[in-house]
Amino acid sequence: MGMIVDVRLDEREADASRIDALHRNVLEELRHADDLEVATARTVGPPGTRAVDVAALSSLAIAVLGSGGLTALVATLRGWLARDRGTTRTVRLEIDGDVIVLTGGSSAEEQRLLDLFLGRHEAPR
Repeated sequence: MGMIVDVRLDEREADASRIDALHRNVLEELRHADDLEVATARTVGPPGTRAVDVAALSSLAIAVLGSGGLTALVATLRGWLARDRGTTRTVRLEIDGDVIVLTGGSSAEEQRLLDLFLGRHEAPR
């Protein structure tokens, strides 16, 4: 198995139902990407509880299997961020404690930080 990327999705003012729908859409997209193995990171609450942990609901554990997998993952997530410009969305990626938060903006600073992040974690081709 390759590296594991913890991916968390967020949309401002979204309730648990909306986050779940977004999660399902992104999950479906990622399942069609090459070099990725996708699993949800949902947790089960204590027996007898019905509460939903929105952070767990919006979290995915992604195994990057090939040398181009991390780039494919980021490209898919950036595409998701770019859709529906009327909302404020973020994607948080974490690999071994190294975190980057993407906002979907096209700022040079976000791109520079993303390039550094990818450089630290991409396997050489």
